[in-house]
Amino acid sequence: MGDVLEYLVDGTSGLAPGGVEGSAIVAGVCSKGQVGKGYLLGKSSDLTGLLGVGPLVERARDMLATGGQAPTLIAVPCSGEARGHFTAVVATGGNGTYPDVTVSGVPQKNCDIVVKVESAGQIGMATVKISQDGGEKFGSALTAEQQLVIEGSGATLLFPEDAQLEAGWQWAFTARLPIGPVSRVGDEASPLPTVAGTVLAGADISIQIVKGGGRNEGTYQLSTDGGENYGKTRTIPVDGAVPLADLGVTVTFPEGAYVGGTTYACNLLAPEASIVDVMAALEGPLALYDIEFVLVAGPTDSVDWAAMQAKAEELWNLHRPTYFKAETRLPYDNEDLNDFTAWLSAEKQDIAARFVQVCPQYGRITGSDGVTGRRNAAGLQAGRSMSIPVQRATGRVRDGNISQLSLPDGWEAVQPVLEEAGFLTAKKYAGLDGAYWGDSRTLADDTSDYRYEEVIRTVFKAVRKARVAALKSMYDEAGDPAQGASKATGLAFLKSGIEAALDTMKGANPQELADYVVNIPDGQDIVNNGVVVEITLIGIPIIREIKLYFSYIYAGSRLDPRGLSQAA
Repeated sequence: MGDVLEYLVDGTSGLAPGGVEGSAIVAGVCSKGQVGKGYLLGKSSDLTGLLGVGPLVERARDMLATGGQAPTLIAVPCSGEARGHFTAVVATGGNGTYPDVTVSGVPQKNCDIVVKVESAGQIGMATVKISQDGGEKFGSALTAEQQLVIEGSGATLLFPEDAQLEAGWQWAFTARLPIGPVSRVGDEASPLPTVAGTVLAGADISIQIVKGGGRNEGTYQLSTDGGENYGKTRTIPVDGAVPLADLGVTVTFPEGAYVGGTTYACNLLAPEASIVDVMAALEGPLALYDIEFVLVAGPTDSVDWAAMQAKAEELWNLHRPTYFKAETRLPYDNEDLNDFTAWLSAEKQDIAARFVQVCPQYGRITGSDGVTGRRNAAGLQAGRSMSIPVQRATGRVRDGNISQLSLPDGWEAVQPVLEEAGFLTAKKYAGLDGAYWGDSRTLADDTSDYRYEEVIRTVFKAVRKARVAALKSMYDEAGDPAQGASKATGLAFLKSGIEAALDTMKGANPQELADYVVNIPDGQDIVNNGVVVEITLIGIPIIREIKLYFSYIYAGSRLDPRGLSQAA
């Protein structure tokens, strides 16, 4: 009694926590690191030392390159392996109407398969011939069974049981292993090198013979980016073996006389992780780190997108709103952009996922080290997202072009179709150099308010901030609801707390929200039903199209808007 007592009054400084914008996880396959462990990366991180090589390292490097000055990036290695593939079956030789033929199996060798109908008839009666070298040579005629096994290739061609085949019809597709075939441009007398091993990272190997000769005599240059950049000229080793440790393969020059000027090429398919492996690896990091989005590095399809949407909804229910970014495969060897677009459109038809973005954009990407590679560009877009405010579109022209990316030839013809379908793409503008991101679409259906990434980012940030502010009112006295929310002390504190949190977005520079309305309806049965708070977020519009109307008139005429006349 009779003393001065001190008390700390907390929560009055105006701090409004809850934002996680600019932070992300990237998950994928790499050659080093512990699966399922989160590696916090920065601009100066030694990516190769930590994670080795692979799709995860490439995307992390792209994100750091475009992620601004202080991105928060967490890399998560996933289990995976290099896999081959079969391309889609292409039918020719008829009037355009063919049975629905598909291919099943696992590739066992690199080959270009052609199945040609020799004699017409129903399945089980018609005969076919098979070529595994693109139609150069065909084997003997055999009966066309419903399941037609392509010997040695690992492929089985599946025909409808009631299919009627016509003579001259052909079905063609390609089987590719993780290590593709070695091709040669130049003198056929120059021996053909071999490539073997377990692929750790995708690459386009190119070898040029600089000086002709045999082992320990001839010289060569080697490129891993399709010939964009070659290394030093080296002598063909005595044993012919050239290990490419970073890629996991060895190039072997067989005995023989190599001819100067000959060029060899071989494509390595990057390792891939299944969606099961990705989700298993993400379990720990997602429980540990609160981030804005997850980028999954590597090819995905509609089944994977559905799984990502399910995971995003699970995180939403855990009060941690998070969205996903995904990539697609690159076009196969025998696909043009029309085939690629048709495949993407078919994948999109059966799914709507408002918390998932899918980027099929690819091209030649040049890193800060000068190395160029043909790969998906999702990492570049993800980094751009990390570097800008939540309300801003990644395609804002004022922020500059995508300097690292060169678009594939003919992309402008398919880009509008893919963008309209809901994919994330890049485009060019007449009068400007370079490529720019287009609409930052999600896979939401056309009636959804969440078709664009900037909307999701803005709403998710507001949700996080409003929730943290509202938690301060848990188990507080509501006051007398009969007096209205503005006079009931507990309800008024709840309302003002949420408003203060959203004020940080409204007052940000640049503004993240144009305004908001927080309403606590009167007459609520708080004892039995809790408190309902209605929050309306008023967003910043994005200029997606500009229409310029020009008129031409003569100076001094009656239509001159300056008010001049010929008499004057």
